[in-house]
Amino acid sequence: MSLNAKIKITALAAAMALGLTACQSTQQTDTLFAEASASPITLYSAANIITMSDQIESANAVAVQDGKILAIGDRDTILAKYQDTEGFSHNTTFANKTMTPGFVEPHVHAWLFTFVANTHFITPADWSLPWGDVKGVVGQEAYLARLKELEASLPEGEPLVTWGWHNYFHGEMNRQILDEISTERPIIVWQRSVHELYFNSAAFDHFGVKAEDWQGEANHFNYMDYEKGHAYETGLYAAAPLLLQLVGTPEKFAQGIERTKEYMQAGGITTAVDPGVMLPMNMTASMVNLMDDGLPMLDYYMIPAGNTAYDHLDKDAQAAFEAVSQMVKDPATNGEYVRWLPNQVKLFSDGAAYAQLMMMKDGYTDGHDGAWIQYPEDLEASMRPYWENDYTIVVHSNGDYGLEVAVDLMEKLHEESPREDHRTSFHHLAYTDPVDIQRGADIGATFSVNPFYLHVLGEQYAEFGVGMERAQYTSRGRSFLDAGASLSFHSDAPMAPGRPLALAWTAVNRTGLSGKMLGESEKMTMEESLRAITIEAAYQTRLEDEVGSIDLGKAANFAVLNQHPYEVEKTAPETIKDIEVYATVFNGNPVVTEKMSQGLVLNQEGLNTVNIISRLGGGHVTGGDSCDASRIYQEILRDM
Repeated sequence: MSLNAKIKITALAAAMALGLTACQSTQQTDTLFAEASASPITLYSAANIITMSDQIESANAVAVQDGKILAIGDRDTILAKYQDTEGFSHNTTFANKTMTPGFVEPHVHAWLFTFVANTHFITPADWSLPWGDVKGVVGQEAYLARLKELEASLPEGEPLVTWGWHNYFHGEMNRQILDEISTERPIIVWQRSVHELYFNSAAFDHFGVKAEDWQGEANHFNYMDYEKGHAYETGLYAAAPLLLQLVGTPEKFAQGIERTKEYMQAGGITTAVDPGVMLPMNMTASMVNLMDDGLPMLDYYMIPAGNTAYDHLDKDAQAAFEAVSQMVKDPATNGEYVRWLPNQVKLFSDGAAYAQLMMMKDGYTDGHDGAWIQYPEDLEASMRPYWENDYTIVVHSNGDYGLEVAVDLMEKLHEESPREDHRTSFHHLAYTDPVDIQRGADIGATFSVNPFYLHVLGEQYAEFGVGMERAQYTSRGRSFLDAGASLSFHSDAPMAPGRPLALAWTAVNRTGLSGKMLGESEKMTMEESLRAITIEAAYQTRLEDEVGSIDLGKAANFAVLNQHPYEVEKTAPETIKDIEVYATVFNGNPVVTEKMSQGLVLNQEGLNTVNIISRLGGGHVTGGDSCDASRIYQEILRDM
């Protein structure tokens, strides 16, 4: 942890202690105050403030000083106390809005979206982004027409990189087709799941690629076709560095960082956590500098990928632990807004939900097999030194058997070396057995679910591979709460929309693409879902003393909404996803949302395309998830 971070946490703890000591029981007062300094105070008033606090449930005003929450409660009471202090200001911009804690996204791959954001989107579904809307296209003719339109719009000599092509929607792709678009402009087509690339001849010429460069005895050459200009799977280790020379230049990387920040801010996110980062240190340092120098919108915390270090160091678990422990101490990669979470690590159990590579207790109805990302013996070996050194461990787990094995390992380590507050967290959790949920909860595990799996995969997996009996309980909700567990939601963006309210909408409604309700017994309330994108997400990442609720001494991070989510739940729960984020407040400073964008547009047509991608594109070429893609591209970047 950086010195600045230590100072902030120390100051925060002191502020909280002062504030809570000064307060009466929440049953006896409608306003809470902390001790003020001499700095100017800003009062934000709102129609409603949902606090997620154990101290006070609701309010209509919050006072901010030095980026922290000074008071929360009744507007007139706070005004009377502070309006005559030097520099006082009363911000009424949000007077008819609803304010909540800033949303906490506990699992998002922001750095990967940074590269995607630097491309021209041509996708099957619509996207609404802060920098412009993109209308989806279907059919090869429509796709090529859009590609020609883009090519004609660019300055002479500028390479064209486009993301979003999918063969089931856009037809055949190869070098010859791209050459018909242009023989002079380099063109690269990046597949929707980021696991495939196509190059035209001009792109090969631009990079000096010859036929012999894409031929050889090594395994990755089996996934490269020079004549078609195609590379996929392990072929990306040779081909992707060419792509990254275009979308990862210093200028493009800076642009991508700003776009990614805008994208997350438009979703109400003020705290983002990226589990599984193992980028080159110079790239991480560059990201730190860019985020710290730009307009402050959010905190971006990184968790290192312990499995990568383990594999790179010949499965020497202790050496991997020591390498990770030293890496995160580098002051160049710990800035004011981008920094490593101390004593936390990510490991892996089984494969991706989108590719149907989860490890399932009862297998798949079509007889295919799931896959381990880390075999159980490797997960145990790599997990052990982190457990013994009091780390918080995040485990990527998707299938019910994958979770069972991971919980078994946690139980084993806990029996050998009991820990009172380990907060081992299992992430994704497409399919889970309530028995394993309870076992984990009983010894302090926490859980983070991607609810979006239920909406886009539930009905199709009921028909293909999984069966209705299991598929209706995709992305459980109520079972975690009934077990007494801490439950958060995450997007794994760019795989699902980086929109916490869209995740809450899924958990409240539990509807598939057809609108049919799935697994009604797993439904959650809006309040429970809001907790899952605020205080529970903060708790699981050990940030609950800093963010996640509107409490004295915490960071003044808020999401400002055009509608009250609890009222929307009562009148039209199916529209929760459409609640607009009017603005955020970060460290006391308002950031008005330039464009209230949705990311992947959640209309029926767009979601149907995602559905088909999920069902038909679930093979090794087009499947996988953001965690899988993140691992591949980090490996490539480390070797560049």
